[in-house]
Amino acid sequence: TVLPPASPGRDEQGGTRRLALFMNALATLAPKIEIAHFVPEAAIAATGDPARVDREQSDYWKHPVGVTLIANHQRRETFRNHYLSGVLDAAEQPLVHHFAGAAQAAAVGELLDRKPDLVLVNGLAAMCAVLRSGRRPPRLFFDQMDIDHLVRLRWCLQPPLSPGKLAYLAHMPALIAAERRSGALARMTFACSQGDRRHLRRIGIGKVAVIANAVALPADPPPLPAAPTLLFLGSGGHAPNIQAIERLVTRIMPLVLRQAPQARLLIAGKGSDTLPSRRETQAGIEYLGFVPDLAGLYARARVVCCPITQGGGTRVKLVEGAAYARPLVATRIGAEGLDFADGREILLRDSDTAFAAACVELLRDPGRCQRLGEAARAKALDMYDADRVRDTIVRLLQQS
Repeated sequence: TVLPPASPGRDEQGGTRRLALFMNALATLAPKIEIAHFVPEAAIAATGDPARVDREQSDYWKHPVGVTLIANHQRRETFRNHYLSGVLDAAEQPLVHHFAGAAQAAAVGELLDRKPDLVLVNGLAAMCAVLRSGRRPPRLFFDQMDIDHLVRLRWCLQPPLSPGKLAYLAHMPALIAAERRSGALARMTFACSQGDRRHLRRIGIGKVAVIANAVALPADPPPLPAAPTLLFLGSGGHAPNIQAIERLVTRIMPLVLRQAPQARLLIAGKGSDTLPSRRETQAGIEYLGFVPDLAGLYARARVVCCPITQGGGTRVKLVEGAAYARPLVATRIGAEGLDFADGREILLRDSDTAFAAACVELLRDPGRCQRLGEAARAKALDMYDADRVRDTIVRLLQQS
């Protein structure tokens, strides 16, 4: 995995929470799990005793875990290696090469030579190291958390456009080729949604199963508050979240406040309190940073917002909001891949004006809030419960 070792205070990011679904499934099948993390070289030097890292990760995952840290590849960026090398090889592309250089591929190859009973690869960047290693494990499974070429394509074509962004379009064929090679190597590829599954099938990947992003559902969600409060929850280190927060603060919230002057916006998530918009004091907006008490946070929130316009996969933040029986307002890209019906379990609005109007409507109508939140929770219970998804993963791993 390209994710860092998990720790309290970092586990709110969607990637780690998705990995947890697979870790919990693997824990029912294997007496021990070995995890290889790609990390900056400085992080390896700072970890100290490897046995301590193993103990900490075993405590975190509640299962015996052994950790291998693989130093990221470093290079001096030039026009040639930044733009041209990736045209032929996805492993040379800017967002991938850190994890798929020659040394990284060799380290992965040494781990695979130990003949593990089962291999799970978490994300395309990590898979590129496996492909470069030349090894072909017989029981390899690939979790394609995002459709990488689709995420990159959306980013390239999203305003503001520039020659540099458009130049990355030349990387698309190599990225799609890497996804196809990954699907061919894997015994099964996992996707976040039926839409992602269809997309992978269209590019020639045949063995694809849907593993929905899921959360542990609280038994008794706190009641909706009387205060007219909106919530955005997401890591401030993730580019789509940063863009969504800036949009909420600078474009959507002013429209909300014109119609509902008492409204407030809570922005929560690790690093979210250090974003550029935080530098200016603005009425009605609280930057909370990482909040360990999710139940307490949702107890303050009347409506969950997700005005995201970039990225791929499915948004754990919306699944979690539904689990807490909160009404959801999102863009169509923000809710992509989730089986929430517009008008019944979620309100889908793309423009700033329409998004703000939907928020104001819910802030003014407690009954509509209640109905929408309860319907969203019912759908989450049916489709996005972590225990059910874990059992699905176990069944697929055993049958394949």
